[in-house]
Amino acid sequence: MWIRSELKEKGKINFKRFYWKSVLVCFITLLLGGGINSSVGNNTYNSTINNNYGYEENYDDEYFDEYYDEGFISNIFEGTESFFSDSFFFMFTGIAIVFAILGFIIKLLIVYPIEIGKNNFFMGIREGEKTLDSLIFIYKSGNLKGTIITMFIKGLFQFLWSLLLVIPGIIKSYEYRMIPYILSENPGISRQRAFEISKLMMNGNKWDTFVLDLSFIGWEFLSALTFGILGIFYVNPYVQGTNAELYAYLREDALNKGYANSDELLGF
Repeated sequence: MWIRSELKEKGKINFKRFYWKSVLVCFITLLLGGGINSSVGNNTYNSTINNNYGYEENYDDEYFDEYYDEGFISNIFEGTESFFSDSFFFMFTGIAIVFAILGFIIKLLIVYPIEIGKNNFFMGIREGEKTLDSLIFIYKSGNLKGTIITMFIKGLFQFLWSLLLVIPGIIKSYEYRMIPYILSENPGISRQRAFEISKLMMNGNKWDTFVLDLSFIGWEFLSALTFGILGIFYVNPYVQGTNAELYAYLREDALNKGYANSDELLGF
C-alpha cells in the first residue's frame, strides 16, 4: 500500500529537479485550462441588495405597500416584456451560444490534449529530463481524435453521475481519475480499456486518494492568500508531482497483478 507522505516527498524532489520547466508547464496548463478566474463574492451581492432594497425599522408602511402594489409588480412585467420582445434578447442569446460553442471546441482541442501532455511531462521527469514539447505530444501522436473522444466521454459520465447527487459524481471522478495518465503513455489505447484499467487501479484507493487531495488544503489556502503566486511557483507543481507518483505506484501495481500489460502501458 502506498504511503501519502512518501508520495508527496518523491513528488517534491522530482519537480524541484526541473523546477522552472515544471512551473512553466503548470502555468501554461493553468492558463489554457481557464484556471485564472475572477468572481464576485456573495458579500458584495448581499451588500448591494441591502443598500438598495433594505429598510430601517421606522420605514413608512403605507408608502411601501402603495409602491409595492401599484408600481413594483407592474414594472417587473413591463421590463420582462420589453426584454423578451426586444432584439437585444436575441442578440444576447446568439452571443451566449457562440461563446458556449467556442468554449466547448477549445476544451476539446486544447484543454484535454494539454492536460494529457502535462501528465506526460510529470511522469517523464521521474526518470530524466523532459522538454516542453511533452505538452503537445498528443498532437504529434496521431491519436488526437481518440484521446479527445475518451476525455469527452469521461467528462460526460462524471456530469451525468453528478446529476444523481453530489456523492456519486465525486466517486466516479475518482474512479476515472487515472484515464488522463493512461492516455499520456498510450494515446492509442481503446476507450473501454482506459476506463477499465482506471477503475481497477482506483479500486480500494478512492478514499486514500481523497485524503491525499485534502492534505493540500493548507497549501491551497496559503496560495489564495498570495493571490495565486505561491500556487504558480510551488503548490501546483508540488501537487502534479505527487499525483504522478501516485499513478506510478498504481501503474506498477496494475502490471504486477496482471490487469494491465506492457503492451497497454507503454511507459514514458
